[in-house]
Amino acid sequence: MKRNMRIIPGMPKGSRMAVRRSALSSLTAVLASALLLAPALPAAAAAPTSCRGSSCTGKNPQSEGCGSGARVIDRVQPAGGGPEVELRNSSRCSAAWARIQKANSNWRFKIEIRRGHSYTANASPSYAAYTRMVGSSNAYRACVEIYDGRGGSWSCTGWH
Repeated sequence: MKRNMRIIPGMPKGSRMAVRRSALSSLTAVLASALLLAPALPAAAAAPTSCRGSSCTGKNPQSEGCGSGARVIDRVQPAGGGPEVELRNSSRCSAAWARIQKANSNWRFKIEIRRGHSYTANASPSYAAYTRMVGSSNAYRACVEIYDGRGGSWSCTGWH
C-alpha cells in the first residue's frame, strides 16, 4: 500500500494515516459490495456429481451427489397396504433409484431395469433407505414386495 500512495511533501504524519484509513475503507466497501451483489451459486453448481448415465449404475445416489435436486416421478404402495416407495430421477446424473421412508426393515423394495439387473434394498426404521442407481437411458421401474410372509410378489410402478 505504501508503494502506491503518493506522499505530498510537507503533509503532516496524521494526514498520511487518514489517507491510508480512507483507502482501506474504500477497498473494504468495494469488496463487501462485490460479495453482496454477486449471484449465489445454485446447489447444483456447488456439489458436482461424480457420475452420469450408465456410469452411475450400481452406485449410491447420495454419495455420488445425485440426490440433490432429484424429483419423484412415480410412486407405488404394496397391494394390501404398506409403505410407499418413490421412483426418483436425477436429471443432473441421468440416473434413477427407488427410495422408501422410515419403515419396518422387513419391507423390501427395488429398482428394476427391463430385461436387466435389479437392485434390492430393505427399509430402515431409522432413516429413508435407497436402492443403488440405474442409468435413466434404460427402461426402469420401482417395486415394493408384498409383505405376505411368503415373499416374491411385488407391486411396481409403470416402466419409465
